[in-house]
Amino acid sequence: MNYDKKLKAAERLLEVMDTLREKCPWDREQTYETMRKYVLEEAYEVADVCPEGGMKLADELGDLLLQITLLSELGKEDGTF
Repeated sequence: MNYDKKLKAAERLLEVMDTLREKCPWDREQTYETMRKYVLEEAYEVADVCPEGGMKLADELGDLLLQITLLSELGKEDGTF
């Protein structure tokens, strides 16, 4: 994947997060504290499938990345970072 495609993919992820924060009640309600358990759960799922690799790992990494993106959005919204 070339650099422009990577930038477009990252931009799309951020657009999806913006949409979720705007339109999804569950995503709007999340806080740093409520996200803690989900991030831990996804991290353990990544660790569990690491030895297997492949698409299962890719799927779990995608789930973890979405959690990280949501936490980053919370930080942007409250001015923390």
